[in-house]
Amino acid sequence: MHDGTGPNDEHRMRMRGKILRRSASFNVAHAVDDIEPGTGAQSIQRALSLLNLVGLIAGERRGGAGLSEIASISGRPKASVHRMLQALIAMGYVERLDEGGYRLGVQSQILGQLAQKSVDPLVTESESGLLRLAELSRDTAFLTLRTGNFSICARREEGFGDILNNALSVGDRHPLGIGAGSLAILSELTPAEVDAQFEANAQLLTERYPKVSVPQLLDIIDQARSDGFVHNPGLFAQGSWAVGVPLRIRGTRPRAALSIASIPDRVTGTRVERLVALLRREAKAIAEALAEHPNP
Repeated sequence: MHDGTGPNDEHRMRMRGKILRRSASFNVAHAVDDIEPGTGAQSIQRALSLLNLVGLIAGERRGGAGLSEIASISGRPKASVHRMLQALIAMGYVERLDEGGYRLGVQSQILGQLAQKSVDPLVTESESGLLRLAELSRDTAFLTLRTGNFSICARREEGFGDILNNALSVGDRHPLGIGAGSLAILSELTPAEVDAQFEANAQLLTERYPKVSVPQLLDIIDQARSDGFVHNPGLFAQGSWAVGVPLRIRGTRPRAALSIASIPDRVTGTRVERLVALLRREAKAIAEALAEHPNP
């Protein structure tokens, strides 16, 4: 019986699986794991990392997240992961399915509902803009937010074209400077502030992003200050080129950006100008909407 799934759909599903595993591994790697053992803080950090992993993996799979995969991605012994999952189950944050997989439990769902009541208005206001960007460009559009020394992909909208971008998934967390949106945020900071960000993440960049050159990133940021937009020639994800513009929200520090990513042929030449024009239009609309918000 035909289930309506064609070759392109199957390819996208396989790609989503690869993207999901990569996203989960990066997020675990970026978790601060040098907290002094025995303080209790390290156990909390590890439990929250596992909770995040379960949410990421189970969100794309009906059968939930398997114990072996959770242990493999987290880099923890299976027995240790199992004990921590049991503790999360006892608290209601995780539940085990009859098939053996794990997914977020009722308590996590309630926490998510409570979080919706205080959702960042920037994320809400960007939804329609990202949909327009994806529709008009036929490529993938992103909202990137700054959180401390890192950036996080807060929203992602895929266009209706044949190109599936695999650079970022919602929830992906990277050091500032990784990705067009992240670079656009840095272009709004002073040179001294940018240097401080790279210094703070120096060890992580060296260990996890060995192909990324900080001097090259600084050159892109300097050019962005002049052009008003970032053009990222696939420095982080090979074959994924992108353009990004900062979101300038009145009364706030630089903390957000919009970007569009695709294959190199679609992010070069005169098409860059068209993509930047689309991004600037939506960035302006979001900024104007937030200008009237009591807590932008």
